[in-house]
Amino acid sequence: MNDEATYTDRDRELAWDLYDAQPTNAKIEELAYRVLSNEPWRTGMLILLADHYAARRRTDDARQKYEEVMGRRDQYFANAAAALRDLELSARNYSRALELAIVAVEEDSELWFNHMQLGNAMAACGDFEAGWDLMDDAVAMCGRTMPDVVGTALAAQITRLAEGFAPPERQIPVAQAAIEADPANVWASEMLGWSYLLQYRFDDAENLALRLLREDPQNELMHTLLSLARKYRTTVYENELPPEKVRAAGLIEIAWRHQNDVERGLDLESALTSLEKVLPDDIRATLRDPADQAEAAKLTRVVRTIALWHDGQAPGTGAVWGTDEPFRLMTTAELNELDAAIDAEPAAHPEWPEDEMWDQVLTDDRGAYLAIVGFGRLVRRERDRDDVVVADSIADWVWDRVAALGGHDPRPNRPALTVHP
Repeated sequence: MNDEATYTDRDRELAWDLYDAQPTNAKIEELAYRVLSNEPWRTGMLILLADHYAARRRTDDARQKYEEVMGRRDQYFANAAAALRDLELSARNYSRALELAIVAVEEDSELWFNHMQLGNAMAACGDFEAGWDLMDDAVAMCGRTMPDVVGTALAAQITRLAEGFAPPERQIPVAQAAIEADPANVWASEMLGWSYLLQYRFDDAENLALRLLREDPQNELMHTLLSLARKYRTTVYENELPPEKVRAAGLIEIAWRHQNDVERGLDLESALTSLEKVLPDDIRATLRDPADQAEAAKLTRVVRTIALWHDGQAPGTGAVWGTDEPFRLMTTAELNELDAAIDAEPAAHPEWPEDEMWDQVLTDDRGAYLAIVGFGRLVRRERDRDDVVVADSIADWVWDRVAALGGHDPRPNRPALTVHP
């Protein structure tokens, strides 16, 4: 072996050793390119560079290297496809991630993690139920082929369900199974904490977060869990809300879905911004200027968001929306006056019971309202008549208006929210 080959081998080994010890070390790039300058056929060095760039969050550089490896179609192809799949999932390029997830399964259909990531990508692209079911299948496959790591598979599943804001009924049993399979798995313990929050077990969530923070004070996920557990408990305590009322309202589920919508750009604020862009003149003429901050302060977050966009519409103008009934946005003054009247004489307003949480948003000026009720649903409410669900949320109602006016509707298919009595 000549001296040049010896130095190249040393550089290659040092690059891998350095990556194992410190994956973001800038020396890795220098060593890898030095190896490739002498031995350009070494695909492993391209993989190393891609992994190094990914660790340094140089996403474009990592993507380019993974794609270069895939283009060689050698024994590293499957590894590069899987790594690029994970990179695109992290970058929220879900369509591309789904394509790569399919490739990874085709290349190695016996690896449970490939099926897990395919389910993850499917759910991220809006095929929720099929994606979540495939995650279940991936855990079952792990149990058959690699039973020693089934706890890791469950922890991987619950993490993806939590990151994808899956409904509580999907998350809770997986979190419990994960901690039962491996009580020492910190990953699983973290997700169990989230399952406590989803079950309205605020004290249990707080205690678990505090325990994990004693072990790792830098655990940002547990800081978030601790903050939310205390926030929700304070909300319940300060408003003297009975537990059954909080559950019936779906406080946690609403917050969970809101965060999901924010992450995906489907939230109410995004919907209102899109609606503003497509409003025709005849509708815009009916809308009032934004409400004063102080005047809107008494409103809940959702209704306040609408009021600060436009403070309702002129009476009798609801027909401009082109819906089956002429509902129009209520003004801040109207909302505050109605709330005051209900508080002053509840018996005179039986359609707004004291043991329920609700927010009126629109009125037809004839005694019927569109109101936000349990689990954030928007219903048509009128005295002596049963509620009729109009939309899954007020954000969905606004997106429906955007779509009706010819604007872009970014919503994928989404799962129905299961409501438990």
